[in-house]
Amino acid sequence: MYKKGDYEVEAEGHHSTVKLRVSFDEEKLTKIEVLEENETQAFVDDLKDRFIPEVVANQSLNLDAISGATKLTKAVTSSVEEAITEAGGDPKTFTEAAHVTETKLPDADVTADVVVIGSGALGFMSAITAAKAGSKVVVLEKAGNLAAVNGVKVSGPFAVNTPVLRERGTTLTVNEVFQHVMNYTHWEPNSALIRNYLEHSSEAVENLLEIGYQFKEANFRFKTPFVDGKGGFHLILTDVDKRVRLWTEAYEKYGVDAFFNTAAKEVLKENGKIAGVAGQRKDGSKVTVHAKSVIIASGGYLGNKELLLKYLGTTHVNVAARGKSLCTGDGLAIAQKAGTILDKTFGYCGCEYGGTNPKASRPATQDKYDQNLAFKFGIYGNLLVDNQGKRFMNEGLLCDYPMSYGEEPTLRHSPYYAIVDQEYVDKMRDEGLYEYLTKRGANHDNWFIGSYYKQRGALKSLDSDLEEGIHEGWIVKADTLEELAKKTGFDHLTGTVASYNSYCEKGEDEQFGANPWYLSSVKQGPFYAIECEVSAWSTFGGVKTDDECRALAEDDQVIPGMYVVGTDNGSMMYSPYYDIPGFCYGSCIGSGVIAGHGASAYAKA
Repeated sequence: MYKKGDYEVEAEGHHSTVKLRVSFDEEKLTKIEVLEENETQAFVDDLKDRFIPEVVANQSLNLDAISGATKLTKAVTSSVEEAITEAGGDPKTFTEAAHVTETKLPDADVTADVVVIGSGALGFMSAITAAKAGSKVVVLEKAGNLAAVNGVKVSGPFAVNTPVLRERGTTLTVNEVFQHVMNYTHWEPNSALIRNYLEHSSEAVENLLEIGYQFKEANFRFKTPFVDGKGGFHLILTDVDKRVRLWTEAYEKYGVDAFFNTAAKEVLKENGKIAGVAGQRKDGSKVTVHAKSVIIASGGYLGNKELLLKYLGTTHVNVAARGKSLCTGDGLAIAQKAGTILDKTFGYCGCEYGGTNPKASRPATQDKYDQNLAFKFGIYGNLLVDNQGKRFMNEGLLCDYPMSYGEEPTLRHSPYYAIVDQEYVDKMRDEGLYEYLTKRGANHDNWFIGSYYKQRGALKSLDSDLEEGIHEGWIVKADTLEELAKKTGFDHLTGTVASYNSYCEKGEDEQFGANPWYLSSVKQGPFYAIECEVSAWSTFGGVKTDDECRALAEDDQVIPGMYVVGTDNGSMMYSPYYDIPGFCYGSCIGSGVIAGHGASAYAKA
């Protein structure tokens, strides 16, 4: 059946090339060894301890993916399929084998003071704050381990008056930030809650410092209201593997019990009061937690297309961190069933690294150049149009302020299309955006983000990347604009380009006011239309709360014992996203501190 021997194979994982040695005797696959990798340790542990042994024991690749590590799972399965083929076997015998199910665990029935739904940044901070206050805390988390949650991977929070800032001599005050935020949002969020978060933001950072995090205050890559001596962005220096270990150790230190692969299903009530949460493990077994306080920290609805359409008006929103999001709006559904009402603001925290597309094999998902570089045209300030071929925004705002001013227009028109000609392609391939725009008038004083693009250089692989996009079906190429309009079905494209070219010739954008250095005429064929969709780190918007993160029912009545934090809290957020880097993460952990204290105090009262 097989040619006996060892076969070395490899495939690209999430961060590295994963090399395996797969061994066969004449009858079966006998062993899989991981020879080389540079992946997140918790995922590698799951791979070695659970996934690989089950593949060998069951002679099957029909297993559930490693939680939070879809690309690593695919790398392993594709490598094993390759080895099977090399050994003379048929991969279908493994891929079409019966689905391997995990042994069902016994039902669990536990008692605590506080139960937290979700263990991302907001859930983790809520849990350790409540535990440090003396409460017994239980956490229910859908992911298989802490490495799979988004909150352990973020770049850093915004916070005020922290030890990190004081050491550097930063003079930013809560009041300065509060006034800016409220003016930016036209006082739409719950102002008392915003103030409360800012006043608790230092405690959140202090909690992370206490467990072993390292930070430095840093300016962000694009222009923001608070920089240098008035900065507040805390860049995390601790690598992701160590963060996972620190979170795990913190749970152990403070006696927090975490149930992984466990989804919350319902808030329990007795005599009208909060009594805990009913949950269910991935294997179908039940987990019931009896508690007086519940903190909902499930992280939004990015993984739920139905809710994306309902709250954001489109399903063309992609997960920036690759793979599928475990944040499917469970917390919002559970809260509403328990009697809460929703606030009116819904939005998303967009990915600032370019357009993306689900058809692409190498989508733009992070600040790396292993993506298809044609997606940079989704954010470089060149001509953008909607699905009718109409221009819809000042494209320079998307380059300069991608997470605030550039966010809503692209969401409204997702998918949107970058229209470029061969001359612009050649310039980006040979010079890059920084050199190209500085020749046209951009400089350090008037183009803050230029220093970021100076480091990125030219898009050297652009020719092959464009061909890849054409092959995959998200780029259209044509020799003339008329042909491009016909191929794309954009009725207004030729008229739009004619008007746009006239602005380029005048050096003045009479339609949307883009800076003249962004105006690059579209004249020299061939021409390209790059289909881009928005991607997001998270969604936000949901339950209406008071300034203490307590959930509200109709007529703004507090539901005692129920707290909602971070991206599930509809009263903290504003659309478009704040113009302050790290504000989403900062508000998540800041609200976690508020809710942790409140839930602990209520449970012990």
